[in-house]
Amino acid sequence: MGETEYRVQLSNISTNVDRIVSLCNSLIEKNAKLTKENENLNNELNIKKERLIEIEKRYNDLKLAQAFSSPIAGGDKEAKQKINKIIREIENCITLLKK
Repeated sequence: MGETEYRVQLSNISTNVDRIVSLCNSLIEKNAKLTKENENLNNELNIKKERLIEIEKRYNDLKLAQAFSSPIAGGDKEAKQKINKIIREIENCITLLKK
């Protein structure tokens, strides 16, 4: 091989290295964007989970209030069960406080 062929190969290698570096930088930027997007989506998901818990609590409170206000079939039984559950929780708290 002559000197010209080595220069051509070296030029090709240099071009390929430049292309690889450019692709690598592009992937680094894309990864940073995706990481940020993932972070934002996780934050949004956590907010939605908290909102769901709040809505479920309000729904259960509403069901309990409805069970007290309109004794329809099974409403009294459900209200009594919930009251008993609340009483058990209070008794457990009192027991823990006494320790």
